[in-house]
Amino acid sequence: MRYLQLCSLLLALSACSTHIADIDVACEIDPQHNYLLKWETMPKIEGEVQIYQSTNPERFDTERPPVRTAKIQTGYILIPDTLKRQRSYFLLRFNDRDEHVVGARAERLKYIENFRDLGGYTSKNGKQLRWGKIFRSGEFNSLTASSIDRIKNMGIKTLIDFRDSEDVIKPSPELGLDNVINLPGSLHYRQNLLPRLQKEELRRGDANLFMQDLYVAMISGSKRAFKSMFNQLLVEDNYPIVLSCVNGKDYTGFAVSLLLSALDMPEEVIMNDYLLSNRYFDRRRTAFDPKDCCDDTQEALSLIQTADSRFLSYARDYIRQKYGSINNYLEEELGMTPEKRRQLKAYLLH
Repeated sequence: MRYLQLCSLLLALSACSTHIADIDVACEIDPQHNYLLKWETMPKIEGEVQIYQSTNPERFDTERPPVRTAKIQTGYILIPDTLKRQRSYFLLRFNDRDEHVVGARAERLKYIENFRDLGGYTSKNGKQLRWGKIFRSGEFNSLTASSIDRIKNMGIKTLIDFRDSEDVIKPSPELGLDNVINLPGSLHYRQNLLPRLQKEELRRGDANLFMQDLYVAMISGSKRAFKSMFNQLLVEDNYPIVLSCVNGKDYTGFAVSLLLSALDMPEEVIMNDYLLSNRYFDRRRTAFDPKDCCDDTQEALSLIQTADSRFLSYARDYIRQKYGSINNYLEEELGMTPEKRRQLKAYLLH
């Protein structure tokens, strides 16, 4: 009898549960600036998904009718960007129970490379990185009026710029940033690299070693910049924040890997975010044009412009060998004590 009562209780709890399936959602912006929302459920379920739209990922007016509804079985829906100058986020409610918030990972901003939102990543403990709180990007040197408007409407307050002094150009005051903080990586690697490319001295193997050495050099040579970055990330009034360097790939990519580690993100998440630079960085927009160079130099430059998993893996393995773990490095060299990490998680995870 007690067994039957327990089974009845479990069935009742199951019926009241808000969880109906494992659901993955994603959002992209197409070339016409429409939002493409996609979802997949496991197991497959039937029913309706209600879609609410907001410019604030923390607030959705679910008392008003949804902007769209769709059959769950369709797996996607296209929503025109009617707001134009503002970034949209979406809450998807499946069968009036499971809710998921999503935004477009990357904004299509003209003349800004590799700009993307770090929101939506899930930590080892099941916590999600808040949308619209922290972004990563290439440099902000050239902006169209529409890009300026869109960035301003994201409410970004702080730009942390890892460019070395010779690369720094102040961003447009029209962006209305409260804080522009230059934390140079201090390796000046672009100054050392350009003459070797111009003289056609680099081969693919040389480029691979150059990049591996660069990433290892960041561990000690740029630790002051990364320590200062975490100090700024621990100031709540600084958010939203964008982390930036020339292409948003190397200094920024390594800095973001450290941030995601401090937030207890899985290795797969950290690497996948790093590799997204290959999708959102246009290699044609570089200071050095290799078209008249020999094939070996062109291959070398192509590798240098790539976010290659070997570069980041090599650096992270080096940290583990020298410090025992990434966490030890974060605490011993960058000052990220357990208490500071708890504070950072409180700001960025929910």
